[in-house]
Amino acid sequence: MANLTTNSLSPIKSLLSNDSVKRRFEEMLGKRAGAFSNSIINVVRQNQQLQQADPNSIISAAMIAATLNLPIDPALGQAAIVPYHNSRTGKTVAQFQIMYKGVVQLCIRSGQYETIHCTEVYADELESYNPITGEIKFTDPSKWKMRYEKDEENIVGHYARFKLLSGFEKCDYMTKEEVFAHAKKYSKSYQYDLRDGKKTSKWSTDWVPMGNKTVLLRLLTKYGIMSIEMQDAIKADYQTDFRDAQNAIDDTIEMQTGSVVIDADFEQSQLQSQQENEVSDIPDESFLA
Repeated sequence: MANLTTNSLSPIKSLLSNDSVKRRFEEMLGKRAGAFSNSIINVVRQNQQLQQADPNSIISAAMIAATLNLPIDPALGQAAIVPYHNSRTGKTVAQFQIMYKGVVQLCIRSGQYETIHCTEVYADELESYNPITGEIKFTDPSKWKMRYEKDEENIVGHYARFKLLSGFEKCDYMTKEEVFAHAKKYSKSYQYDLRDGKKTSKWSTDWVPMGNKTVLLRLLTKYGIMSIEMQDAIKADYQTDFRDAQNAIDDTIEMQTGSVVIDADFEQSQLQSQQENEVSDIPDESFLA
């Protein structure tokens, strides 16, 4: 098994040793480039599916994270390199995915938010929720126990709130059922898991932060101030036309390896034609309205 892992890491280590690739990371991250490259290797080492993924796509996903200056260490919960299986081609590719802590980080950097927060809500914390008015009432915090027991079975929803420096503030709440309905409708990878009884999607293996991210993005894209950096991150997460992080590296990788880097710049017609065949997370377009 050790030899298998070592052999699986060889392609990604080879790409990271390329002078042009190293220089590109150094231009974006400075002295932290070496540590970031090591984190890429560690992420791939810990994920057998990523070890089977096209190494070019791993570099492209990592480049997006580096451009946004978001760490990809799973323990930090800011960004992730996620493997997706293409059922049509039988191949696995890696894609960038921003996590809810990464969304919060980008909001903080914008300098527009006084406070921003999202969390899961437990059954003994919610007094009432009116989906028509959006009014949410919570119980007395002194009576809360489930949060400290951390039993995910007791989670009933997800809550997000922000306050701008201008004084404007807004909150949103989604029930657990609403969050999973969203995942079932828009996440191809989760649909794949449900169909085949597997657990490969983040919705299957780590659904709590995915729920937090869902309600936070719904709130921000409708009522928040979206910096250019935030817009780019959401576009990249949703596999649309984000190219800035990849343009400088794609030609180099293609020249050095003879392989074309997985392109995240899908035309709308291409995206529609792939939706029935690919296992990938497709965005809720209402978030971007």
